[in-house]
Amino acid sequence: MSHAFGILAPSYVLGEEELKVDSLASRKAVLERYKMPDRHELWGWDCYRKTNRSRTELAHESVNATLARGGVATSDIDALIICCGDGLNYHAQNRFVSELSERLDLRCDFVTWIGGAGCASPFSAVKIARSLVLGDAYRNVLVITVDKVDNDAARFQRYGVFSDGACSFIVRGAGAVDFAVVGAEVSTSLSSLRNGGQDLAQKCQLIQSVFKRLEGAATFPFAGSAFFGSNVFLPIQQLELSVMPVKGLVAYRRNTARYGHCSGGDPFINLVDFYADADACSPTTSVLASSAYGHFGAILLERCGVVGGISPGA
Repeated sequence: MSHAFGILAPSYVLGEEELKVDSLASRKAVLERYKMPDRHELWGWDCYRKTNRSRTELAHESVNATLARGGVATSDIDALIICCGDGLNYHAQNRFVSELSERLDLRCDFVTWIGGAGCASPFSAVKIARSLVLGDAYRNVLVITVDKVDNDAARFQRYGVFSDGACSFIVRGAGAVDFAVVGAEVSTSLSSLRNGGQDLAQKCQLIQSVFKRLEGAATFPFAGSAFFGSNVFLPIQQLELSVMPVKGLVAYRRNTARYGHCSGGDPFINLVDFYADADACSPTTSVLASSAYGHFGAILLERCGVVGGISPGA
């Protein structure tokens, strides 16, 4: 499979404090409200990760790992895309960018923030980064996703248990990469947004339309490829996978119980953990996908040789 761009040095960091989901005061109220049976083995929950650090500190640590593993200097980063959907306003976003760029000594002249697409935001970031690097105006686009729950009462929700964390990677059109991007697509259903994005039929149509539009999907070996999705509750993972118009994906769900849901970072965190333990016989192709209310994105990847620089971030 030929490719025009790829992803280098995906890395992540999670909240330093590991806690049991059972300790969350809001858990029973949410279970009762939505008539959810209190069974760990059914929903997949166990632990979550919490931080006392700032969003800037989380992102800084993750980016440092990405730069070190990728052998890229901060002076080589010429564009920055931040994915963060936890409610920071314009002024808070600017403070974040200012603090992070000062810590890293970044000097890029293109910075943008993606927050409205929820867990699908990193897929929008990859699409934007693709346009930047293939237009020959930019060489290395740094993508960061960072989320932190400020109020523990909001950690346990109907579809997932939220952890604090950040992940990062570099998108480039030339040079060494760990994963070639065979296809990348993200789409939004405007009609679905109007009803809160919770209509199952509209969600199914959105998922299928994205796979239909995926560049390279016609020749991609889906059967046997590793699948990395969001670490939401297991029944939701199974439902979304069942409506994807492809067969034979091997889902990696180990992190649902270990980490909970790290918003947009989940597919990339799962990618890192899977290939950190992979051997030579592991799949060389993988699919990343994530949905949010009214949004869905998917990426097709081909591993480039042995990814020796990848190791767990936590």
